[in-house]
Formats: sequence, structure tokens, C-alpha cells
Amino acid sequence: MEAIEAAMGSDVVAADSTTTTTAEEATEALRQECAAHFEEWEKLNSTRAAYFKTVVLPKALSNPELTEQNKAFLLALDTYLNQSEEEVRATPTTAQLLFPIFKLKEDELGVFSFPAYDYKSESFLDISAENRILTSSKLTATIDSTSIDKVVFHPQLADSLFRNQDQTFTAFTTGRKVETKVVNFGSYAGECLEYYNYLIDSQPFKASDKVLFGSRYNLDLAYRNYPEVDAQMKRQLKKECADCPDSSEFEKTFATLKGVPDLYFTYADTFPLNNSLDTPSRALVMRMENNKVVYLWYQ
Repeated sequence: MEAIEAAMGSDVVAADSTTTTTAEEATEALRQECAAHFEEWEKLNSTRAAYFKTVVLPKALSNPELTEQNKAFLLALDTYLNQSEEEVRATPTTAQLLFPIFKLKEDELGVFSFPAYDYKSESFLDISAENRILTSSKLTATIDSTSIDKVVFHPQLADSLFRNQDQTFTAFTTGRKVETKVVNFGSYAGECLEYYNYLIDSQPFKASDKVLFGSRYNLDLAYRNYPEVDAQMKRQLKKECADCPDSSEFEKTFATLKGVPDLYFTYADTFPLNNSLDTPSRALVMRMENNKVVYLWYQ
């Protein structure tokens, strides 16, 4: 009997060992797949500026139907793609090339900006223009304990910031463009999320408008979905490699720049409030050779 029990024990140990080995092999295989996945994305990102400048931009500029606003935007985009993160974030969000608009509550339609932490230093300071504005005014994202999980607006700061600046811009929805303006500036500090909110005038919008992003450029868009681009973006996803919750599988195209090939505006979101997905997003993507898609702008 003891011999039989010993044999059975050996079988259990062997089975456990086999299970452990199989799990380790699966983990290692996934690690290698993810490493290759991220390497492919790094390659795409490293070549996007050159591809835009040498392929997409010349083709667009030679198109006689390209509008002046779209031309000016493309030239600014060429500059943007060659800037560092520090250079980009030194400019207030509403003065940048494109900026995302979200509505998390009925009375809070705004341009959102997020902290830009300096991972090159041990301090991990937020180097965004918005944080610089707050700290120079001796304000922080959290004023007191009652403001946690609430947007804190700073009307006096907004007045001083906007007094001598034109705060009007063009907002783009899924089907039209609307002129509006920034009316306040606020900050939010939650347990898992921080952001800055440039509150905008919601009066020009219809209740049915799905507002996505804004720009200082009065862009001419052609509104249409491109299923083949959507499908390619999904093929390039590998959710099992993501460190954090992600909503990229819901991303879809909704417009292009008139007269410009291979550039597409996309979004992933729910309406009327943008509070259902883990990561609601707005983006400008470019289709490269072999139909690979790369982000030129993403928020």
C-alpha cells in the first residue's frame, strides 16, 4: 500500500511540474510576442515623420483642390511631428495643433489636457503648460479635501489668462464643425485620474452633436467611415500586451482631411456622456505602406 501511495504521490508531483512548465512556456511565448509587438510599433513611430514628409505631404500639396486651411494645418503638422514631448507640452493645450473635447458631466463640456510627467528625471514632475500656469499662480489641482474627485474651476485665473487672448476655436463633431470658445479653466485630481479642463461654451452645439476635438485651424473635413482602416487598426491590436485597461478595439474612423490621402480622424467613445469606456479617445492616424496604420496624434 505504501508503495502505491508513493507512486501516486510521484504522479501528482510530475503533473504539477508539467503544469508549471506549460504555464512558464506560455508566459515566455506571450512575452516574446509582446516584445515583437512593441518593437513593430516603435519601428512605425520612428518612421512616421519621414513618411509623412516624403510621401503624404508632397502628394497633398500637389493637389489643386487642397484648401488653404488644410495646407496650413499640414505644414504645422510636419513641424509637430519633429518636436519633442517637452516642446509640445510647453504650449497650452488650446494653442496646440489639435486638442480633445470630452463631456463627463452634463455641465462640463471641455477641452481636456493631461499631466506630462518628466520620466527622464527622478522627480517625475508634470512639465505641462497647465501645471506651470497653476503653480505660477500658487494653485494646485486639489484645493482642499472637499475638492477630491471634483473639477475645481479657477475663474479669476481664467480671466487673467484669457483677457488678452482670442479664445475662439473650431470644434469638430462626427458630422459638422462649430465655432465656440473657452470660458473657464479648471483642474481635477482623482485617485486614478488627473486632468485639466478648459471649459467651453456649449451654446453653439445641438443636443445631438457628438463633439470630438478642436483646433485653431478651420479644417475642411470629409465625413465618412472607412471600414478597411478600422479593420487594420484592430489587426494591429494586441490587448493581452496592454498594461492598463484599454478601449482601442472600439476606435473607428469618421473623417478625413479634404484633398489629403491616407490621413484619418478616429474616435472611441460613448455619447451623450464620455464616461463609459476605460479610455475614450480621439486621434489622427496615417496609413503607411503595406497598409500599416500609425498614430500622428492621440489623446
